[in-house]
Amino acid sequence: MEFPSWADTFVNTWLELFWDETWKGEDEAIAILEREMIGARYSYIKEGMILKAFQLYKWYEQIGFKSFKQYCEKRLKKPIFYAKKTIEAAQTAWRLLTEGFTELPDNVSQAQSLRSSARRVSQECDETVSCWEKVLETSKSEGKPLTANYIERTVTGEELKPMANAKIPRSDWDKLAKKAKDMGKSTQELLREVVKDYLGGEKDLDPEPEDSEPSENTKVEPASPEVEAAWTNDLNLLLQEHSVTNQRYYDAPPDD
Repeated sequence: MEFPSWADTFVNTWLELFWDETWKGEDEAIAILEREMIGARYSYIKEGMILKAFQLYKWYEQIGFKSFKQYCEKRLKKPIFYAKKTIEAAQTAWRLLTEGFTELPDNVSQAQSLRSSARRVSQECDETVSCWEKVLETSKSEGKPLTANYIERTVTGEELKPMANAKIPRSDWDKLAKKAKDMGKSTQELLREVVKDYLGGEKDLDPEPEDSEPSENTKVEPASPEVEAAWTNDLNLLLQEHSVTNQRYYDAPPDD
């Protein structure tokens, strides 16, 4: 059987561990393997560094790609927003590593949560280090595991709002996903921003009375084609308005 070249390290590891038993029973070997496992725990740091190098030095051009975005989507099979978030997560973890921390965020999600939460604490100076110290100390004293949600709650002091699901036509979701991809964001991120912008413009509206909510036995009729078409039009207009309003504030790194 012929394996792809990128799988050589996995094949060699399998042979050394289970076929040749190169590492069996040696204290030094166990220490080396454990060190590799801990390094693998933070593999996103290396991935983010390599992605940044490909973006910075434009190595993708040497293998036939016109832009970093095209390279990520065609070669790596990953959306550009994933690459950008991995780069940012690696930068955050590297900052902590150079400050002497031996325990870092476990994954991209945790590193991103720390990064965004620290910015909410202060936009004038970088509070990443002090925020991470607080997270580690609080986690240890409370005996709770680190998660992205726990990091955000500990840093900002805000309880996370419960999430809810909403059903929209697949065609509208696909349009939203395409626009989010073009902006270098996830579909969920863009949808949250659109909803936030929309609600922000209705601050003066009186809230509905509590007794106006439907009871559990209320039967909800499906929307007619005319109503669904109106919803679709409203969503498209909302997306256009959001795109125009936020275009000059969007500071994502260039794709190429």
